[in-house]
Amino acid sequence: MLHGVIPINKPRGMTSHDVVFKMRKILGMKKVGHTGTLDPEVTGVLPICIGEGTKLTEYMQTKRKSYRARVTLGFATDTEDQTGTVTGKSDISGITDDQIDRVIASFPEDYEQQVPMYSSVRVDGRKLYEYAREGKTVERPKRTVKIYSLERTSGITREDGLIHFYVDVECSKGTYVRTLAVDIGRHLSVHAHMSHLIRTASCGIDIENAITMEELKEMDHEDAVVPLLEILKDEPAVDIKDDGFLFKIRNGQKMPKSDIMESVEDDGAELVVFTHEGKPLGIYYPHPAKPDVMKPYQMFNIQEAMK
Repeated sequence: MLHGVIPINKPRGMTSHDVVFKMRKILGMKKVGHTGTLDPEVTGVLPICIGEGTKLTEYMQTKRKSYRARVTLGFATDTEDQTGTVTGKSDISGITDDQIDRVIASFPEDYEQQVPMYSSVRVDGRKLYEYAREGKTVERPKRTVKIYSLERTSGITREDGLIHFYVDVECSKGTYVRTLAVDIGRHLSVHAHMSHLIRTASCGIDIENAITMEELKEMDHEDAVVPLLEILKDEPAVDIKDDGFLFKIRNGQKMPKSDIMESVEDDGAELVVFTHEGKPLGIYYPHPAKPDVMKPYQMFNIQEAMK
């Protein structure tokens, strides 16, 4: 059985659940999951967790993601992307290249977004897109996300009364890139939407290292797997050699924080990965109610998790 992550380059027209369904058939496995949805119109990196790797889905969803988006100035849509109905138009003839670049450069790292109506965020127990499909307007929550980098990566084209340009953005979990496109327009006092999107990286995996499902069918599946420890490479790791300590960790016992952190160079680390003979045992994190104790975040089946 395979364990780890297979980075898929998702094609247009498929949901993330479609990809999982197809991957189960290709791999002949049931234990398959994804690390965060991509809309059907969006292409790019979709890490697929398999076997023991499915225990890392929550961890991977917290990691940074990168996108290449085309911003179109001149009209807005109800979905904030190219699939929606036009809701407003603007004269963009006075917008200069310098104005666009100044606005892009003005976005702070801590950036407050209003969640779009066409999203799965729940308000009063219902998803926002359910209200939107019924033509109802409700108060949408605002969230602060992180923009680690944002830059224009193409020329600025003007045609048919519209302005188009591409931006590359590296951002935190929960960032709506289509809302970012709308906000770029808002800062320029014109209507805007996102007209194309590719996820170029997710969870430390670049699109150059992602494969198509057709390519996966033709290759040794094991060659496509990113090992668990590779996914966890940014976390401090402790290889256990003491039998007594190994017994406690292998059985998921809570441990005094001091006993764990004495083996870790970064004493401020939130997560610690334990290994034995090159195999992952588990991940520990601080106990939420006992600051001097650490407890299992996830445990792996060491007999199975060879990858």
